[in-house]
Amino acid sequence: MIQSGATDPNTRALIKMLRKTSIKHDVKIWKRVAELIARPARRRVVVNIGKIDRYTSDGDIVVVPGKVLGAGVLTHKVTVAALNASATARSIIVGAGGSLITIDELLDKMPKGSGVTIIT
Repeated sequence: MIQSGATDPNTRALIKMLRKTSIKHDVKIWKRVAELIARPARRRVVVNIGKIDRYTSDGDIVVVPGKVLGAGVLTHKVTVAALNASATARSIIVGAGGSLITIDELLDKMPKGSGVTIIT
């Protein structure tokens, strides 16, 4: 069986950038995020807002190496960096006072990865 991975050129560039940053700054979190994103799309992580609410507190920074869905309630503000998010999830995150950014933006802002949590 042939293993497949990300075929989208933008996703492949993101994976490459994550791996380079991991090596440059000697940080393992970006290597793990790259491994999770490199999976085939059908095996990528899907996280609901309720799970983000359970595992975070006010002001946390979270990486979701997949898609964020809008099921659940968010009671505090968080910064979520995700590969993709539904429209409902976007409105819930922004409505709670948080922000939704891309993984590229988070990588530029925090190359050391300190204080970043991966939710799978």
